[in-house]
Amino acid sequence: MATKAQVESAILAREGFRVELELFDGKRSALPPYDYPVMAPQRWKVSDWKNARLDAYRLLVKGITIYRGDGKSIPRDMQLGNLRDTYYEATYGSLQPTESAS
Repeated sequence: MATKAQVESAILAREGFRVELELFDGKRSALPPYDYPVMAPQRWKVSDWKNARLDAYRLLVKGITIYRGDGKSIPRDMQLGNLRDTYYEATYGSLQPTESAS
């Protein structure tokens, strides 16, 4: 079993984005571990990811907040690739490749 913090950390490490789980009041704090060997496909939407990968948490978690790279929560469903891009953009700036001097 895992703690809330361990599951959130495992999701960040595996999927490349930060989440915050909201547990039901009075529920045990031990959760199933987040045991996926690879990240979900880039083309999946957040809703697809939640349905496929968070099923084991459905009765233990009241809600989940998913954060963009700038620390703001996502306002609507989006592709995972676009969500992961916000973390690159927050760290390095533009998503456009830089042209090298030839």
